[in-house]
Amino acid sequence: MATSAQTLSLIIDELLRAKPADRDTAIALLAAKGYLPKKLSEKPKEKKVSLFASKAAEDYALAKFIELPAGFKGTANNDKVSVKDLKQFAEGPKKDKVNASPTAQQFCRDNGLDITKVAGSGEGGKVLLKDVKGLAPVAKKGSDSDSGSESGSGRKVTSAAAKVMKTYEIDEADIVDIEGTGKNGAVTPKDLKELVDMIKAEKSGESSESESDED
Repeated sequence: MATSAQTLSLIIDELLRAKPADRDTAIALLAAKGYLPKKLSEKPKEKKVSLFASKAAEDYALAKFIELPAGFKGTANNDKVSVKDLKQFAEGPKKDKVNASPTAQQFCRDNGLDITKVAGSGEGGKVLLKDVKGLAPVAKKGSDSDSGSESGSGRKVTSAAAKVMKTYEIDEADIVDIEGTGKNGAVTPKDLKELVDMIKAEKSGESSESESDED
């Protein structure tokens, strides 16, 4: 739509009178007077640039209340953030998996041992129960005696428990933290059940690994 001669005259007079310093000031001045078309006086909307690679990623960040630090770069195109990036950020850095059998890990947890410092004898350096069970502290010998026999560590064990220990190659260090339920605290076969189950599980796992290797 063409501007009328009268409006143009008013615009010129206003500009001469006010002498605006720049274009934006001039447009604001003339728009306030109603001399300009609406499209010319309106500021163009700034296009919002999203950090996220998709709407799904943006929705995930909102749902999980994830606030990314300034300068965070995603792995999607143009460094945009994907759902995968958000999950990794929320979970934090993954811990390195310990190359050890479950029974060895449990034994180390029970005895306060650092399994990462143990050299494993299994395939690929895997730490097995036999690699760690000798590292537990050995209890001092006691002076009391009872109807049960004493192991070299001073722990009292019943004859039946001693047979179980021999069968499963359980040595003195393995029973240091086991609380005996027999007479005068003697260790019974029942007290050894958890340790025996651990040994059975490990042997079963080793057998599975050997079969897999043969295949």
